[in-house]
Amino acid sequence: MNYTQLVSNIQNFMEDDSAELSASIDQIIEQAEEMIFQRLPNLPCFRKNASAALVQGTTDYTVPSARMIRQVSIITANVTSYLNHRVDSYLRDYWPNATTQGIPEMYSTKTAAIGGTTFTVAPTPDATTSTYQVDYIAPETGLGSGNANSWIGDNAENVLLSACLYEASAFLKAGETLALYKTQFDEAVQLFVQEMQRDYAAEYNGGL
Repeated sequence: MNYTQLVSNIQNFMEDDSAELSASIDQIIEQAEEMIFQRLPNLPCFRKNASAALVQGTTDYTVPSARMIRQVSIITANVTSYLNHRVDSYLRDYWPNATTQGIPEMYSTKTAAIGGTTFTVAPTPDATTSTYQVDYIAPETGLGSGNANSWIGDNAENVLLSACLYEASAFLKAGETLALYKTQFDEAVQLFVQEMQRDYAAEYNGGL
């Protein structure tokens, strides 16, 4: 379901083509997409990665678009090592002197803000570590007049449409449809999760 089809479906299902709804449809879609991200954060379209150079003596690194970091790995002498995730206080106790350098073994999520998510590594990187890679989740580019298609629109139509109809009902203060579309959204999410679980199981057992 592309952007134009989604807009038309929202107006048709809500039986409302008013200027008020039309002017707010992009915001309704954005809110629906955010709700889907919160309910289904492990969708393939939300899983991303980024890599950059580790800087000797620098402990903090920011991933601009990351909403939540899933895993951090480093490359040392062409060997990839996955860092253990710990809380900030654990890192400070484990490596109290940040000026002492070594090969990082763990990381913590320091801050999360509009500018991205910052993580801290310990020990403080020395000259032998060269690169880090971060696996993280972040919303995909949403549907809009400048982006006609999205993974969710192409692969999870029922989830997207029911989420948009729920948000549109809330916007229009349509109590008679609000509960209906909330139930439809919950059911669509549950069915999609079951479908994903079947797909993942097929990947691991060769499709049997």
